[in-house]
Amino acid sequence: MNEQKLVVGRENAVEALVKFSTSKSHICLVTGGASYRLCGAEDFISASLRLCVNKPIITHLAVPSSNPKVEEVQSLLSAIKEPVDGFIAVGGGTPIDTSKLLNLAIVSGMSIRELLTHKTAPSTVLPCFAIPTTAGTGAEATRFAVCYDGETKYSIDFEVLRPSDVAIVPEFSATLPAYQKAATNFDAYAQAVESLWAKGATDESKEYANRALALMKGDDWPEASYWAGRAIDISRTTAAHAFSYYLTSHYGIPHGHAVYMVFEYICRNNGHPEYIKNVPELKTLRELATEKGIDCTSLVDELFSHVNLKRLGNNPVEVRKESFNV
Repeated sequence: MNEQKLVVGRENAVEALVKFSTSKSHICLVTGGASYRLCGAEDFISASLRLCVNKPIITHLAVPSSNPKVEEVQSLLSAIKEPVDGFIAVGGGTPIDTSKLLNLAIVSGMSIRELLTHKTAPSTVLPCFAIPTTAGTGAEATRFAVCYDGETKYSIDFEVLRPSDVAIVPEFSATLPAYQKAATNFDAYAQAVESLWAKGATDESKEYANRALALMKGDDWPEASYWAGRAIDISRTTAAHAFSYYLTSHYGIPHGHAVYMVFEYICRNNGHPEYIKNVPELKTLRELATEKGIDCTSLVDELFSHVNLKRLGNNPVEVRKESFNV
């Protein structure tokens, strides 16, 4: 495993980012849209890059929507006109995953769609400095890159995709709207809990998961999210994530919220109701069914018909349909 360089706090982040950027000639900066400016990250990046002794060329790419989509990422790839020697990824899971996809495409010479089913990892990719601005996805800590092709979700899983450098600046996530904060925080919580359950769990992943849960109790969500990400990077997620993907691809439910909708049922199914967490800002699976005019039983049937079998197979016990007593 390539060991990440992690720094926490604004001053440490500036120092690390300047060191990273000074050694580069052309950096691809991948960010969110308005959120990049509103959270303060735009001013932070600009000020930090001005401190570089050797100032690199910057190609700034703003991702157009949530959840990386194959056509959108391919369009961003086409906008990179010159060779790059590093990435800076700033934002939530979408910008960070997009930077991983672009990085892999540049190194491999493949299109984004070709990457989705390619099974062989390159020996290395370009260095990437990741700065999360949400406390939830853990994308900065993992080897995974998610991309949607229509309603089909693909997860590329190559160790070389894990960002080389990570800086956590807690104030960047302080400006998140209540709904987005609730959804992303819950994703981090579910990652930590699912990592403890996972068949693929190890002593190391359990240590990271428990560290994340302890930080959450202290309301330190930005760093907790990182350690939850480190935990699932080893163990992978389980049934709650397996069922959530269809809710995101088909109904447009943001990822962390989609995980919340199914989490309580998986907790009961797995014999751990103590992990159920009520989040008032997030509507339930039953409320989604009512909103869409769908019979609850039919919605559960849909979930079982489209579940991600790979993640489902990492659950410690079989998931029974009767557990979804919505």
